[in-house]
Amino acid sequence: MDATAAIPVVVCIATSAEERSRLAAQFDGAGVLVVASDPTVAGQFLRQFRGSGGAQPAGDASVVRVGGLRLDDHEATWHGLPLPLTPHELKVLACLAERPGRIWTYQQLHDRAWDGSYFTGPAAVQSVIKRLRAKLRQAGVLVHIDAARGLGFRLVDGKDLRLIRGQ
Repeated sequence: MDATAAIPVVVCIATSAEERSRLAAQFDGAGVLVVASDPTVAGQFLRQFRGSGGAQPAGDASVVRVGGLRLDDHEATWHGLPLPLTPHELKVLACLAERPGRIWTYQQLHDRAWDGSYFTGPAAVQSVIKRLRAKLRQAGVLVHIDAARGLGFRLVDGKDLRLIRGQ
């Protein structure tokens, strides 16, 4: 196999040790196999794996585009104009843009923006969302952050939100 070829990552969720063993035997040699007891554990591993330089999809996976919004690890732009975001605001927006329309819980947003540090409640996330909404409005960004009462937030727009990775 060419060293530059993409290595597939297979993620399986299985609650019993027997099922995890069966899956490991079935997918042996298929690439990187992640077998976890629940989705949270799998997500934590994959974030650490990605951050450690593990297998990456073809192209620059750290760049996310939603409409005219472009985010990478260091900055956000709206139709090429930079958005003045703090590191926490950038991380929260990148999380929301990763899957437009999906509701991200306070805990998930906090874990992503504060790199998994202790979650003390929704106040820190709410504060970042408030500042982020104001900055997006001021810049004329058409996508906006919608609250899902008691659950968290999602990135929404009246138009089709197309996610494009890389480029």
